Amino acid sequence: MILPLWFKILFSIFLFFLGASVYSFLNVVIFRVPRGEEFVKTRSHCPGCGKLLSPMELVPVVSYVCLGGKCKNCGSKIGCRDVLIEVFGGCSAIASFWVFFGKTVGSIAETATGDFYGMILAGLTAFSLIGALTVITFIQIDMGVVKRGTVIALAVIAVVGIFTMPEVLWTDRLIGAFCLSIFVAIFALAFKKSIPLGLAWMPALVGAVIGWDKLLLAALPAAIVIALVELLAVLIAGKKPVGKHFKLALALGAGLAAAILFGQQIVDFLGIV
Repeated sequence: MILPLWFKILFSIFLFFLGASVYSFLNVVIFRVPRGEEFVKTRSHCPGCGKLLSPMELVPVVSYVCLGGKCKNCGSKIGCRDVLIEVFGGCSAIASFWVFFGKTVGSIAETATGDFYGMILAGLTAFSLIGALTVITFIQIDMGVVKRGTVIALAVIAVVGIFTMPEVLWTDRLIGAFCLSIFVAIFALAFKKSIPLGLAWMPALVGAVIGWDKLLLAALPAAIVIALVELLAVLIAGKKPVGKHFKLALALGAGLAAAILFGQQIVDFLGIV
């Protein structure tokens, strides 16, 4: 199906704000879960003055820009990380849809409801996987821990992904579950005071969905590049390269996201079957 350009642009804008809205909620999860706070029923509020935010103050990205990154009530500054996560969520939604749209997707939906819904489910799975990885990554960055509930959420999405993502041989899935997670586990054990062992679950669960080739050809190179940039920034700042300043979770999460979205394209480009 050939779609007109204007439709693609408008639909991408819709996807962006949809994804940003989801990640706005994930920001709440990232902040409240480690602190044991309720994150579903309790409305969002300013961390400075505690004022409940109005609907107009909760529009992803737009509210931050219009308010100049400050609370309307007390004027306290709002960290830019939250809005950057929202922007990432919007871009993730766009990529998750268009990467899988138009492809032949071997999913459980293909025989049940048609390949179109298979593509939609594959895109939703990719978006959900990246969302779960984002939550795990930033909770680890903030609190230095990997919460069991977030890993369980990622595991549930991974099980669904086995059926909704493109078909991968079971042998490739099994190898994918171990090939990168073992190295992360070894790295975590070597620096157990600063890197939680629970991070090894991230590549294990994602590898069980997308296979070993995408992990090694997409996730690993991307993670290494990001880790080197992190290390360079830390060294320039004159701080210790390992510890609270270096975040393995950020490099690992970004690398896995790249593999989920673009791993197949890289494998196809390199001609690996």
